[in-house]
Amino acid sequence: MRLWKRTIYNSIRSILRLNLSLFYDFHVWGRENIPPEGPKIFCSNHFSSSDPGFVITLMNEPVHMIIGSAFGIPWLAGLLRAGEQIDAFDEKARGRVIPEAVEYLRRGESVYIFPEGDIGDQQQLRKFYTGIARIYLEYPVPIVPIGLISPRRNVSDKDVKVREVLYHQLRVVSRNYYANIGKPRSFPKYHKREDRKEAARELTEEIKAIIADLIDDIKHNKFWS
Repeated sequence: MRLWKRTIYNSIRSILRLNLSLFYDFHVWGRENIPPEGPKIFCSNHFSSSDPGFVITLMNEPVHMIIGSAFGIPWLAGLLRAGEQIDAFDEKARGRVIPEAVEYLRRGESVYIFPEGDIGDQQQLRKFYTGIARIYLEYPVPIVPIGLISPRRNVSDKDVKVREVLYHQLRVVSRNYYANIGKPRSFPKYHKREDRKEAARELTEEIKAIIADLIDDIKHNKFWS
């Protein structure tokens, strides 16, 4: 990432960290599991529009996040491009996601993906798309899984209006937000599989199960309210 873009990214992240420290009960487990060096693929479940702003505060390095609907908001799309985030808004953009993500990994930089592709309801994980597995199989680097959760009473839908016309709907979190960072994973058993499509499908399901376990770990073994 270029210096001026990194400066913008770091400034935004600092503002977000300050906001979280002042207005949220934001608790994180497992920061020590993030490898200090080298490219990584971060991934998590996705239950609110607030998720991207929360999760970029988890690591000290900049990440290139694969983002969909936010690229449909013109002013925000410009900011995301300035921060070198990866556009997955429409079919044309999604066709570039995997090669773009792999290129960042080749440069030694990390990417972040929400394999569900859209916002879920926290009652159960949505279907995971195989993009994360295809990126990994193209360029194997450690996958860092993250489980996210917030009490459902603190998650609400907010309308974004422009001149009283509904422009976009966001699902936002207030007060309580929790992240459980798992140990980095590698999956060498899939590297040389001849059936790449089946390998991607099986790997995706394995990643989904790991994230589900991290969420359950918060629910049953961590303090949260």
